[in-house]
Amino acid sequence: MRISDRRILKLVRKWLGAGVMEEGNVRRSDLGTPQGGVISPLLANIYLNYFDLLWERHGNKVGELTRYADDFVVICKTKKDADRAYELIRVIMERLELTLHPTKTRIVGLWTGEEGFDFLGMHHRKTKAETSKGKVYYTTQQWLCHKAEERIREVVKERLAPPRMRHKSFHEHVEYLNPKIQGWRNYYYTAYSQKMMAKLDWYILQRLTRWYAKKRQRSRWMGSFREVKALSLQCGLKTLL
Repeated sequence: MRISDRRILKLVRKWLGAGVMEEGNVRRSDLGTPQGGVISPLLANIYLNYFDLLWERHGNKVGELTRYADDFVVICKTKKDADRAYELIRVIMERLELTLHPTKTRIVGLWTGEEGFDFLGMHHRKTKAETSKGKVYYTTQQWLCHKAEERIREVVKERLAPPRMRHKSFHEHVEYLNPKIQGWRNYYYTAYSQKMMAKLDWYILQRLTRWYAKKRQRSRWMGSFREVKALSLQCGLKTLL
C-alpha cells in the first residue's frame, strides 16, 4: 500500500508539479493532480484502487460500479439503493481525503426517460425504440454528448477559420482532418447518433467551403459548395456517418 522507493516518489512529485501547457502557458496547481496532465489518469487509477476494493466489500449489493480514472458511474435498481450508494461513496471519498464534484455528482432517474447522464463523452438515456415489425420497447441509448459535439466543432474551426490557414492546400486540410474524423467515428458512432453525425459532417463541409471561398476571394461561400463537395470526394475526405 505504501511505496518507499525514493526514485519513484521523486518521479511522482515531479509529475504533480509539472503542470499543464495551455495555449503556450504553463498552468500549475497546488493540490491534486494537474487536470489535463498526461499522468493524471494513471495516478487516479492507482489512488482510487482503494475505492474499488472498498466498493467490492461494501457496495456490490447496492449497485454496479463502472470507473475510468476519476470518472465513475454506479447503476442501481431503486432510488433507495442510489441514495445508499451516494452516501457510501461520500464516506469512502472522505476517508481518501477527496471531495465529490458538487455539480457533476448527482442521482439521475432513468426510469421515465426524462433524464439522462453524460459519461466519457457519451450521453446515456432510456428511450423508446421500435422493431422492424412495429413493436415498441424501451432501451438505454447512447449518443455523443453536447460537450463532445462542441469540442469537435471547435477542432474543425480552429483548423479552418484562421486567416493563416488560407495558404494551405485542400489536400493538406484533408490529411489533417481524416485521422481525427476516423477517431471520432470509431468512438462516438452508434445506431442512435446518426442524426448528430450527419450534422457534424455538414458542419465540416460548410467550414471547408467557407475556407475555400476565402482562399479564392469569393464573397458568397455557398456558391463554392458543389466544387468543395467534388474536391472532398476526390481527396478522400472521410465522414462521420
